[in-house]
Amino acid sequence: MLIRFSILSFLLAPFYLYSFNGYISVDHSATEKDWDFMPSITNSFKSSDSSKGEIYMEISNFGIKLTETNFFLELERSSEPKKLDLNANSSNIELLYLFDNKNKSISLNIGRQEADDQFIDCYSFSSVIIGSCDDARLSISNSKEKYDPLNDTSIMMISGSNESIKLNFNSIKGLFNLYDYDVFFSFTKNDFNWLTPVEEIILNKGFIYNLGFQGRKLGELIEESLSILPQRDNWNTMTIGLESSTYYNIFNDTYLLIEPTLIFVHQDGYSQISEIPNYNVRLKTSIVYAKTNFQMSVYGSIYKNNLYGFENITFNQRSEHHFSSKYGNIGLEVKYLF
Repeated sequence: MLIRFSILSFLLAPFYLYSFNGYISVDHSATEKDWDFMPSITNSFKSSDSSKGEIYMEISNFGIKLTETNFFLELERSSEPKKLDLNANSSNIELLYLFDNKNKSISLNIGRQEADDQFIDCYSFSSVIIGSCDDARLSISNSKEKYDPLNDTSIMMISGSNESIKLNFNSIKGLFNLYDYDVFFSFTKNDFNWLTPVEEIILNKGFIYNLGFQGRKLGELIEESLSILPQRDNWNTMTIGLESSTYYNIFNDTYLLIEPTLIFVHQDGYSQISEIPNYNVRLKTSIVYAKTNFQMSVYGSIYKNNLYGFENITFNQRSEHHFSSKYGNIGLEVKYLF
């Protein structure tokens, strides 16, 4: 992601240095389970980090913002798969129209986020471990062409992506003591899929399905586990939110920036298994050092309901029970203005 962003920045450099106003920024945030100063996170969580590059260019009353983001999540579990990583890249383009002496703007943001395919060598179907690891009780493969991506080594593959569109209104010098505020609405189409030859046991309901295991049919145990995998039918996430910011001077070139965000989230066409929240709150606090053409900020963020509504790629039936927990991270952003 950073290589692609650097190439894009280099190609656009002659234009923004001589023709446009705007900025270029890089941002990195992270959190670790062992950081005691962070909110307690679910037992399976180990670490997470996010890297973002952004270019904004403005001419007359029009602006364009290009954003590339990489999000990485590392999990460690007591059951198979004991280690599971999520690595997702997203690209966004935002078109802005500025008015009222550029104190207000409306914008349209179009984005796509795609996760690397997750290949799982062993999976715990209730108390039965199936796959190629040392603890596996069964090893299952299938010669059908559709299972070729598993390469006869993985028992399961999970893929995920989403596409989004967002409308935003921004006003500088907002109400009360706010420096600015945003009101926005976003619509996200979520697309998950998974592949495993174990599903053939359920489809055929043959000899293996009816094998007894700890007083139950093996097929019934497998069905229960498959039922909590991400649904294959697309569903839509609709979010409406309000974000504001206010700042307080500390020194001549340094100030405290406070940015609360409130969102309300509705999942349309989603088959929930457990209770899920319908809102989330994020509070981001930054110490910003600012000169004429340079800004650097150190920040911390805390979320009430994990990353619900903020990182849609993390939410599905397998993970929904984790979204009543708090989440936090710390980060650094560097920005050059031109």
